[in-house]
Amino acid sequence: MTEQQIKTRWIDIKRTFKARPLLVYIVGIPFEKWYDYMRTTPPVEEVNRVYDAIRADRTLKTARIKAELQNIVGYRESKVYAKKTGVSDTTIRDIIEDKKTTAGYDVIDRLEVFVSAVNPDFELSVENTLSKERLIKDEFEELINEIRQVSNALMRDAFELSDVGRNMRENLNYREEIIPPSHGLSYSIERLVKVKESVDVLYEIYIKRGG
Repeated sequence: MTEQQIKTRWIDIKRTFKARPLLVYIVGIPFEKWYDYMRTTPPVEEVNRVYDAIRADRTLKTARIKAELQNIVGYRESKVYAKKTGVSDTTIRDIIEDKKTTAGYDVIDRLEVFVSAVNPDFELSVENTLSKERLIKDEFEELINEIRQVSNALMRDAFELSDVGRNMRENLNYREEIIPPSHGLSYSIERLVKVKESVDVLYEIYIKRGG
């Protein structure tokens, strides 16, 4: 690797440490060298050692999750369970089938929280900063934002329907094609159905089940 590639790798590693501070101890960085490591790039051998240690940690955690998922998720159920984890069904399937043996920490964190919600005996990694409460808060904020967007869309639909009823004429798009008056409503209904499904799934797994 070039000197610039080593520097870039170390910058990425420091971002990982910032998100998961306890990982510093897991990969064995000496306390007395930590301050220097944060100011300058360590020797190439040390950068690569830490990089490999982090990758090994991710591989170990992925294998641990895989063992749990195999008891919970079937191949055909991966799409359903993806909604419950916030992780794509492809990623879940690849982990189960050993096609992905080293997942990213963002995936690991979410899957650990999901598994722990289903199996209370499963403990989160000590440096996992994601909790069931934080996951729910983040997911609900996205869903609330979606509801607000749909609400705004429904207000626009109401004005357009009023215009159609008042003028007794059809609306046209930019290609001069007729737009059915209920077109916007149908799209909003589809969005709300998806929101409802997500709310039900999150409640069932993370709130109701956990008490």
